[in-house]
Amino acid sequence: MTTFHIQRNHTLGLARARHLARHWAEAAEQKHQMACTVTEEQTGERVDFVRPGVRGELVASADGFALTVTLGFLLAAFSPRIRDEIEKNLDAAIANAAAQPGDDTC
Repeated sequence: MTTFHIQRNHTLGLARARHLARHWAEAAEQKHQMACTVTEEQTGERVDFVRPGVRGELVASADGFALTVTLGFLLAAFSPRIRDEIEKNLDAAIANAAAQPGDDTC
């Protein structure tokens, strides 16, 4: 098993970070057949995700995202490529959200 952590700071604020976490969960379910559970917490949004060979969590707060991914034995060999793709997609999602006019009351 291989586990990696990705941290990203942002200036989206809590409401937009929550919205982005929910959108991320929907995309993970549709594109990667993940089973996602979204939990609204006082300090942010937590997305737990799982599918055969992969499990993890995304925690969105007012100023950052923390993503932890654990890959099973069969996917561990692809860890660098998977991590790069996740980082690229998360960075793009944050940049896109930051470029959109925001309403912190989402």
